[in-house]
Amino acid sequence: MEVIDLKEKEPVRKEGRRVCGLIDEPYLLVNHVCLEAGQEVPCHKANSNVALYVICGEGSLSVDEASERMEAKRLFRVPFGASMGVRNTAKDRLEFLVIKAPHPDKMAEAPAGRPQASRFVNIVHFPKLRDGKEDAFIAWFERSSEIFARHPGFLSRTLLKSTEEEGVYAAIVEHRSKETFMAMHVSDERRMLFGEVEPLLEGSPSPDFYQTVAGRPKK
Repeated sequence: MEVIDLKEKEPVRKEGRRVCGLIDEPYLLVNHVCLEAGQEVPCHKANSNVALYVICGEGSLSVDEASERMEAKRLFRVPFGASMGVRNTAKDRLEFLVIKAPHPDKMAEAPAGRPQASRFVNIVHFPKLRDGKEDAFIAWFERSSEIFARHPGFLSRTLLKSTEEEGVYAAIVEHRSKETFMAMHVSDERRMLFGEVEPLLEGSPSPDFYQTVAGRPKK
């Protein structure tokens, strides 16, 4: 067993903030971060799967377009690749642990031909459109995509038109994880938007769910 006493660790200064390394192993990186009033960790891309545990103080955590209040005994999970930043919004010191698993160096060593982080993919098969509703449907898709894009973890939403059958469409939705997708999927916004599109369709959309396991982007 190893016991790590935070009081005995010597912090380093990084752009004015105090950062103390606690664990640095191939599949785990843990840092203790202290922000004084007004200090911040600037917005950056999460280079691994990140968890932040607040020890004391108050602040604000931004992840993509969302923002959450940080306070003691709250744990936040941030998916790989998300834009994130932290700011101390109070007068007292904000202290938190940053836990990354695996180590960011391991994320960078993903084998060729495989994505560095798996993505959650939802393929939506829309039933045939009612006569004369194509323009309204495309306008609905564009407007709803703008709203869905505000949700944390959103990556993309693409509309496909069948080359074999008139009035038949499908959509591909990519999220960083199943968790971020499901948070969007059960939202009031999603229920409202899909309620709006129902009169344009001859039936109900049917979804399929996938996880990416391999890929080859063009160099």
